[in-house]
Amino acid sequence: MKLKTVGIDIQHSLDYLARFSLTSSKAGVSRLPWTLEDAKAVESLKDVLTEMGLNVSVDSANNLWGVWDVGANKSIVIGSHRDSVPNGGTLDGALGVMGAIEVIRQLKATHYKPHHNIEVVAWNDEEGARFGTTLFGSRIYTGAVSPSSLGNKKDGQSISIDKAISNVMGYGLDEMIPCNLSRILAYIELHIEQGPILELNNCQIGVVSRVNAQFRKRISVHGVRVHGAYSGFDRIDPIFGSAQIWSYLQSLIEQSNEDSYYPQVVATIGQIDVASHLINAVPPDITWSLDIRSNEVALAQEVISELESYIDNLSKKVGFLTEIEKIDDHAVLAGVSDVSRPIVFDAQLQNIICQAAKDNHYSYQIMPSWAGHDAMAMAPRVPTAMIFVPSHKGLSHTPEEWTAPEELARGVDVLRDSVVNTDEQ
Repeated sequence: MKLKTVGIDIQHSLDYLARFSLTSSKAGVSRLPWTLEDAKAVESLKDVLTEMGLNVSVDSANNLWGVWDVGANKSIVIGSHRDSVPNGGTLDGALGVMGAIEVIRQLKATHYKPHHNIEVVAWNDEEGARFGTTLFGSRIYTGAVSPSSLGNKKDGQSISIDKAISNVMGYGLDEMIPCNLSRILAYIELHIEQGPILELNNCQIGVVSRVNAQFRKRISVHGVRVHGAYSGFDRIDPIFGSAQIWSYLQSLIEQSNEDSYYPQVVATIGQIDVASHLINAVPPDITWSLDIRSNEVALAQEVISELESYIDNLSKKVGFLTEIEKIDDHAVLAGVSDVSRPIVFDAQLQNIICQAAKDNHYSYQIMPSWAGHDAMAMAPRVPTAMIFVPSHKGLSHTPEEWTAPEELARGVDVLRDSVVNTDEQ
């Protein structure tokens, strides 16, 4: 007997997890790593997993695990991340965690006898919103990053990451270690799309083939601070200089996408820090982030190269100084050296997910992910796949993030049947 997921039940479980937040529900969810809100969420999830009869543990990177141990040598791992961005939504990451819990609940309720252990994971600090440590938990767990390389990170209140970790765990980065992945037969992550494509195509399930190329940089523009009354033609204004750079970047993106039905490359200026906030003075410095994503690595690199050439020429013409610092890219996040390829998911698992969608009579399409996920750290090391459900209007990382309960339920149905089909192969 197979149960059908009830959408409102998933919605209630997501609303329950959303309570562990720094802010009210009207302002979205703010559950950052190494905080009281996250600690309370972990304790509550521990109780849920224990009541289900799972073996519960927390690893050295503070990832939470619940294991349905049937004495097998291999495990199927399902889950996602439990943290959020500040003032984020209730679904990002949380759907994958609560959906995984629902899958095991249903399998136990129908007396399913798995051939492999089935594990739920709630990854720690996928977003990197507090310390800039994107995919923290999954990267350390898989060995994709050395913990010591993150030791210089501080949050907006100048709290070091080591101090924040020590406050929660009682030890620092130097005691975090990667784990043996040889037991993992497959990793499958359910997630909202965080984009508009499924909804635009009136499609119910996304079968994710890869994570697209992503390059992130930090750019500083240094000018000369003068009074707002300065009337010379020789102002060296980093704000207007940056505005010119952004305008050129927008034109590059538009040109790159002009013949495409869907965008081939996108750019985001997500963080802007200005050195002075006086109304009557030219700020001397501005620093801003650049996030370039594309389904073609070469196209993203081409846009970056042309933009950096423009910045160099503009700097020489106007007289300001610029610094361009690499933050990371898709290869760095996945812990691989080849930046020329996107992060590709397992073909056999994709086929299993397609079949699960067919068996449930759900429409589906094979598609890339434009967002990064913990699955990136897993994919180079164990067979990995992802399932998407639609995001209303493509909205995510906002309190307005929403997916209809019946669409959430379809994702859980496909996840459940993908786990069973993987288990029985």
